Amino acid sequence: MMNTGMRHKNLKLKKVSVFSLVLTVFLFCGCVEEIDFETETFESALVVEATITNETKPQKIKLSRTFRFEEDGPSAETNATVLVKDNMGNQFSFEETDVPGIYQSTTTFSAQPDRDYELSITTANGRSYGSDPTALASISQIDNLYAQRETNENGALGVAIFLDSYNPDTQGSYYRFEFEETYKIVSRYFAHKDIEVVSYNPPKVKLVRKNREEYTCYNTIPSTNILLANTNPLSEDRLSQFQIRFLKRENPKISTRYSLLAKQFVISRDAYVFYETLKDFSGSESLFSQVQPGFISGNLFSTSNDNEKVIGFFELAAVSSKRVFFNYSDYFSPEEGPLGLFVEDCELNRPEVPALVNLVGSGAVKFVEEPIGPGNDDIGYGPYLVAPVPCVDCTVFGTNVVPEFWEE
Repeated sequence: MMNTGMRHKNLKLKKVSVFSLVLTVFLFCGCVEEIDFETETFESALVVEATITNETKPQKIKLSRTFRFEEDGPSAETNATVLVKDNMGNQFSFEETDVPGIYQSTTTFSAQPDRDYELSITTANGRSYGSDPTALASISQIDNLYAQRETNENGALGVAIFLDSYNPDTQGSYYRFEFEETYKIVSRYFAHKDIEVVSYNPPKVKLVRKNREEYTCYNTIPSTNILLANTNPLSEDRLSQFQIRFLKRENPKISTRYSLLAKQFVISRDAYVFYETLKDFSGSESLFSQVQPGFISGNLFSTSNDNEKVIGFFELAAVSSKRVFFNYSDYFSPEEGPLGLFVEDCELNRPEVPALVNLVGSGAVKFVEEPIGPGNDDIGYGPYLVAPVPCVDCTVFGTNVVPEFWEE
């Protein structure tokens, strides 16, 4: 393996947030063979995800540990003492929330211009960690967030979401972007009733009125990719038609109504370099490539042991956000093809009662309607038409609670 100037250890990060490291194995000659990776030597390292913004709110910091390749995921770093201090003598304490490893400030505060901030962490085993002094970058607002019908570089038709931003007070800035997408889910079938198992022996069922919403749901997913921009090489600090997201026409997320909340973070040059390096590593196409995911140095360090490694970055960022909504019908007509589906196989069947009892009891099917006619060998001769649960119950894919920000 080529020496890239960074020390590579057996460190692994869970594929969450911007600290995801993707490992993909390409096997030769078209053969597919399962390979068991086991860590012969392992070095546990603290992983810190800390972004303090200029928003007045409870700020959050996440602490976890690297994990072995053969393990399921990272373990939370619990019972730590977490402090953020500025050079004006202010100190902000953090307490662990109900979610292990997530620490929230005990008071609301915001990062202020012209101040240096430092992070201090003491773990339950007495190890201490710190950060380099970090200051808030310039403030820049998102001017416009909008969707357009587009064809991407691969020739796929879809909707692209763009952002415009301009800061007349600076020559250039470094940016990081996150987004949160929310989409409406409509079940393939609508039913007012459910099938209830009365008894298994003898097999007996009855129809009851449905007691919850299962036809219309919503799901919200945060972005996990690293999205960066740098306006320093440009003549002005302006982003025009910067693409945040592209969704193909067949993507079921946009089959009814879709919303995206974009967040723009103005960050320091050091933070930009850190995220750019992390992005390059996470985009490595092969486990056997010359540049392999490993230790990436940020602005955090151990104050107890100079040789101990800490992964992550303590970041101060000015944040701006905007939200956009659109319907599928805003950009596409029915003649352009079928809608994207969350589940393809929604064939109706009429299982007889002995089989129906087991299917309903195991949560495999739900009632759709009472049939007209005697049935046939293809769909069966049972008393009710049923479909797989995901075709009838949208809570398989999301929540039936309408988000507070949702607009129709």
